[in-house]
Amino acid sequence: MERIQNFGNKRQIGLVLLFSMLFIFWGGAVWAETFRMGILQVIDTLPLQVGVAEGYFKAENIDLELVPFTSAMERNTAMQSGQLDGFFGDMPATLLLAKNKIPIRFLTISYATDKKQRMFGLMLSPELPLEREKGRIRVAISKASIIEYLLDHIKELSQTHEMELEEVEIKRMSLRLQMLLMGEIDAALLPEPLATLAEHRGARPVVTDQSLEMPLTVLNMHINKRHLAESFIKAYARSVKALNKKPDHYRGLMLKTCRIPGDLAGDFPMYRYPEPRIPTESEVKQVQDWMLKKGLLLEPIPYQDLIL
Repeated sequence: MERIQNFGNKRQIGLVLLFSMLFIFWGGAVWAETFRMGILQVIDTLPLQVGVAEGYFKAENIDLELVPFTSAMERNTAMQSGQLDGFFGDMPATLLLAKNKIPIRFLTISYATDKKQRMFGLMLSPELPLEREKGRIRVAISKASIIEYLLDHIKELSQTHEMELEEVEIKRMSLRLQMLLMGEIDAALLPEPLATLAEHRGARPVVTDQSLEMPLTVLNMHINKRHLAESFIKAYARSVKALNKKPDHYRGLMLKTCRIPGDLAGDFPMYRYPEPRIPTESEVKQVQDWMLKKGLLLEPIPYQDLIL
């Protein structure tokens, strides 16, 4: 009789444990909160792709939906119209949205300049004669963006002192590359992998972002989702750690999601990514000072209004 009673008790305990596990599992699935993150399909966003693929965000009860856009303008419009909960972009874009009273906050830096790997390169057209590398050089950029911000810093480097870099706005990145290769523009400031693709097709690199020390891209969050910030960063940190530990494991994912051209697929490098952190007050001030000088901002935005 005692043996039967013990068996019954164990069976009850087993059932309680089973239902507890099912509750945790199904509760997590039911209560996972959707977060729509607007992205551009560039290599800076690979940690987000890893986090989704590995289930790191799901483990934090976040149903992360990565919404791809072909241009920053389309992404910004979606953010302004309330279609997104956050976005991948650059600091000038974040500040412009904040200027327009969109309650956006810095979540983390997604990429910063690194001496060991090129993310941006000032490339000269293969059609530009060597004797024309000094003097007036027409450079294709997108204005009011990290590209223009970088170019102004590049103008101060010794490699460009004999060049008179004249900005020409060409919004579409693919068109910039095409015009560069055809000689319709003297130079272009291009991100990877387009800089490497241009070099493979004869363009000549002048200078890169590697000697600069600054954040380049960031992840942002609408203030309405601030309750997810800690969980989001925990999942993102796991993604960065996994990617930096076994980069080649994610090569296929990079080729699929980050628009690596086919002729670069075999040897394009796997990048290392920084651990998550918000931009410092001095880093934000540096960008704001530049935007004030350019007339993109009329007054500084308090740092406390930009962080969670």
